Amino acid sequence: MLKLATSVSSCSSAVCRRRRSTASSTVRRLFSNKSDNNSDNNNKQPEASFSIYEYPTRTEAPIITCTSAKDVDPERVLMATYEPRRRTTSMDPFDETGSLSKEERLDVKRAQQTYMESIAQSFSSLPITADVPDFIPPNVPSTELTVPETLITTLDNGVRVVSQETYGQMCTIGVLTNVGSRHEPTTGMVHLLETMAFGSTKAYDGLEIAECLQDWGATRFVSHSREQTLHCIDVLRPNVEKGMHLLGQVVLEPIIAADAEFYNAKAVLEFQAQEQLPELVLGEAVQVAAYGADQQLGRLHFAVPESIDLLTPPSVKDFYEANIVNNPEGMVVAGAGIAHDALVEMAQREFGNMTQQSAPTTIPSVYRGGSHFIENDPNKAASVYNSFDHEMQYCRVALCFPVGGWHDDSMVTACVLQTLLGGGSSFSAGGPGKGMYSRMYQQVLNRYGWMETAEAFTTFAEEGGLFGVSASTPTPTKVGELVTILADQLARLAIQPVNEVELSRARNMLKCNVLAQLESRLILFEDMGRQVLTYNKRESAQQTCRKIDAVTAEDIQRMVTDMLVQTPSLAATGSHLEHVPGHEQVARWFS
Repeated sequence: MLKLATSVSSCSSAVCRRRRSTASSTVRRLFSNKSDNNSDNNNKQPEASFSIYEYPTRTEAPIITCTSAKDVDPERVLMATYEPRRRTTSMDPFDETGSLSKEERLDVKRAQQTYMESIAQSFSSLPITADVPDFIPPNVPSTELTVPETLITTLDNGVRVVSQETYGQMCTIGVLTNVGSRHEPTTGMVHLLETMAFGSTKAYDGLEIAECLQDWGATRFVSHSREQTLHCIDVLRPNVEKGMHLLGQVVLEPIIAADAEFYNAKAVLEFQAQEQLPELVLGEAVQVAAYGADQQLGRLHFAVPESIDLLTPPSVKDFYEANIVNNPEGMVVAGAGIAHDALVEMAQREFGNMTQQSAPTTIPSVYRGGSHFIENDPNKAASVYNSFDHEMQYCRVALCFPVGGWHDDSMVTACVLQTLLGGGSSFSAGGPGKGMYSRMYQQVLNRYGWMETAEAFTTFAEEGGLFGVSASTPTPTKVGELVTILADQLARLAIQPVNEVELSRARNMLKCNVLAQLESRLILFEDMGRQVLTYNKRESAQQTCRKIDAVTAEDIQRMVTDMLVQTPSLAATGSHLEHVPGHEQVARWFS
């Protein structure tokens, strides 16, 4: 039975009263019941009355009337009414009976206004004033503003500073370094540092840092990978100097000691190691299969239970100081939405005293090709990633080959091909930009209903990269066919050039993704920082789009042909791994 619940209570302003009145009249028009048209006017419910003296601090509960739809008055919705209550104390802000004089009402209003303003001031680090603060960019036509450009400055000690103005009220500042999990002596060290980031420093404890970020209207982000680390703060523009000082503390003076924060971070690693996202596990297996666990790029990035106990405060502190604190030439300070001169001045103040004493040792990894399988523990408790039914647990497989790294001309070609193959999950809401016309959707997911996911992927590093395809299925008898389909998709690219329609679609979609991502201040910051850290320069979006447009079908076919002559890498995780074809068998398919 449909129920209507209407309530009558005092609103906080005349605007609220007008809205209530409008809503009531609308409801009256929508609900009509002609059966009561002839009822006696004396039996009609009186109209609801509203207090002429209303405040937003009212605390009593509203009176609610529930009415069945069939009983609704045809001319109007019956409104709940209540008896005006008497003022019980002198502190009562309501006066439905009109016992206060006009002067007394004004006095109460002034007292409440003063009180509310004092609360607002106590929660704001930036009170609203009549004069426009100097830090707010001038409100002028865009034609009078300087077109934003990326500016780069190198400090005397080697720290590079890069920025681009956005003329907004927020700015993103951060620090990137050229150290990652490939450089760590013990697996999980960088993972632990990422977990501990923005913890206690020599000047602030962890709680103080959290309170400062909240008071400054700031959000912090941390991302550590195999080759780089990133710390950044997205902050209101007037608080950017405070944010930069905090960054200096977080990056250069973190407390890494045998305290509660250190062991709490290790506890977090233990929980994460118990069960990771299946996609992350597959990614780890791909690196091991391609390079071997004895090379830097083949090392695990995330901590495992066996390595967590080996992480000690002295060893972590020594690694951090040697590779970050004493390595200014491997550091980039980046800012999006800030004037370059101001960022350089702040970077000089916070990071200008660093001296070059050491740097991470990068040993180039050589692609080998092989296989690496990680099977689910059958005794493991069920969870969001692990089904109760063993037969319904997924088998995830990835097949990949070597391509060029960050400095190779084929990198853009690989990105275009990844977009052309596309893919994703068997469930998608569709719509523009979802890649529903990509090959992995049209030729794989839409054709084989037993396949849950199928997509292309790329990974890049300093000395080389990987291009491959991955898929998953819960059907054990289809695992072998799944691997065959993945291999077939790669082989087709070498046998027959892609047609111009899908190539044009892939190029346009990749350009759209690049340009749309760079609309984000955070992405702009990260793009500038990582490019300067990798190339010591920043390539504009226009240059990137020109490179994408220059990719031809012949470029794709040539790249695929070159990579397929190499030994494939096969990775599998999950359940039903006994159905995955062996590495030698898969290698023969491409020989």
